[in-house]
Amino acid sequence: MARHRLRVIPTPARFAPFAIWLVLAAFALGGCRAAAETIARELYLNLGVEPATLDPALATDPGAQQVARMLFLSLVDTDPATGAPQHALANSWAVSPDGMIWEFKLRSDAVWVRFNPANNRVEVKRQVTAQDVVYGVRRVFDPRVGSGFAATFAPLVRGAEQVRAADPKMANEAAWQKLFENLGVQAMDDITVRFTLTRPASYFPALVSTWLVRTQPREAIEESGIVWTEPGKIWTTGPYLLERWSHGREIVLLKNPHWYDAGAVQIQRIHLVMYDSATALSEYRNGNLDSLDPYGGLANSDWEILREDPVLGKHLHSVATLCTHYYGFNTAKPPFNEVLVRKAFIAAIDRETLASSVIKLGEPARWFTRPGIYASGDISDTLGVPFNVNQARAYLRDAGYDNRTKRLPTITLGVNSNDTHERIAETIVQMWKNNLGVEVRVNKLDWKSYLPSLRDDAPQMFRLGYCAYYPDAANFGGVFQARSADNFTRWSNPQFDQWIDAAAREVDLAKRRGLYRAAEKMLVEDQAIIAPLWWTTRLSLSRPTVHRTFAITDGYERFETWSFQ
Repeated sequence: MARHRLRVIPTPARFAPFAIWLVLAAFALGGCRAAAETIARELYLNLGVEPATLDPALATDPGAQQVARMLFLSLVDTDPATGAPQHALANSWAVSPDGMIWEFKLRSDAVWVRFNPANNRVEVKRQVTAQDVVYGVRRVFDPRVGSGFAATFAPLVRGAEQVRAADPKMANEAAWQKLFENLGVQAMDDITVRFTLTRPASYFPALVSTWLVRTQPREAIEESGIVWTEPGKIWTTGPYLLERWSHGREIVLLKNPHWYDAGAVQIQRIHLVMYDSATALSEYRNGNLDSLDPYGGLANSDWEILREDPVLGKHLHSVATLCTHYYGFNTAKPPFNEVLVRKAFIAAIDRETLASSVIKLGEPARWFTRPGIYASGDISDTLGVPFNVNQARAYLRDAGYDNRTKRLPTITLGVNSNDTHERIAETIVQMWKNNLGVEVRVNKLDWKSYLPSLRDDAPQMFRLGYCAYYPDAANFGGVFQARSADNFTRWSNPQFDQWIDAAAREVDLAKRRGLYRAAEKMLVEDQAIIAPLWWTTRLSLSRPTVHRTFAITDGYERFETWSFQ
């Protein structure tokens, strides 16, 4: 493919044939942090269970993702709290005006290193190149590797579905090479990698900050095979090295002195132990852990106990996560084919009481997309149908249901069998009875049967939750589009779909937010297709002496920014 010249400009603008927009300042890290004196104290954290693998292409469990993030650079990092893309292996990136092509320029000071446990020495192998990025993406989609993320990302990258569909037993290497050549990732030179997509994706930097584009070392993989991730064999590029892996007990990470921003890394060594939740809490109480993160396993029931503790109550944190729980309406079934009835049922739910007395660990949700993440709205927004009993009754009257001349039909709420969700359903059903005078029957199904029932014949109302893969509003935006496999409401609206598609093409952040907000307003207010219930949070114990981030995405704590106060 012919090369196309990139023109550096301060803000996105159109220019010349096949012009490309530079998207730079909004994503910047703001330069390297000032060099910091290394602190000798070591950090002790809990992984919970042992990671299934440290191979970035195979790391699907949160613990594996977390360790892989510390060992292997990705093109882009994200702000732990907001999901805003930031520089990592790439120090700039650009997108074509149609949103279909992205190019990333790699920094020149990123290197592969290998730690030798026999002599405690770190060997610099070579510079990281665009070819390494291409190799890593190919491994993600190669069916012979078996990546758990291939299906998630393949529809977006040109040629990826064809690679995934290939027979893993195919012995024809020429055929494999042709498939890889048609894959939409190319090294244009040693420091430039280009992605060609199947549709516009303004959120692509957020995607490549996750598991799709984590560098993988061809030499180490080909030399050592399935054991290439063991200490002494593994090559890494991240802020930490794999010093020791005592399987089933502990992973020890050592500061990488050759990482491009090593001068700012203050914690020399990180011990990631593997305790169950009860043991972890006991070890924390005894002073043997600095935090129960990244996966301490605190339960909702721990919240009330720990917050009353005069010492540990000061260590307790409630951290936002990327999940939204909601009740959906089947808009094809009466009475929820009428928008006023949908609004009545939403306005009759006291979400504040629900969150404080039943859920206990979560924030009342007034719309679908988790606020505060990249391109989403702010929590101070007034979107949604608020709790108002008088208004709820008025909606129902205006819909013609007066319990005399026109009565509501029998109403069923579907939930999956689960103590928490059943208790929540009982509470909300009682709210509807008290506030609207309506009876709702709860139909419980095991999870294995529940999802197929929603696909085949969803009840009038149903419970669901959605958890995002990456911290960008785009990850929520498409759930209720007409083509979405996750939309069980039987609702579709061309204007809603257009707004979501336009947001996927738009690189101006303010305009993206506006498009997503317009779509949200239609979803949860104007058309009232779902009743948002709560945004999830998780519990964390962390010592006040640890100055740290609290990431909203599993597997994305940035330990290289932590320090001891």
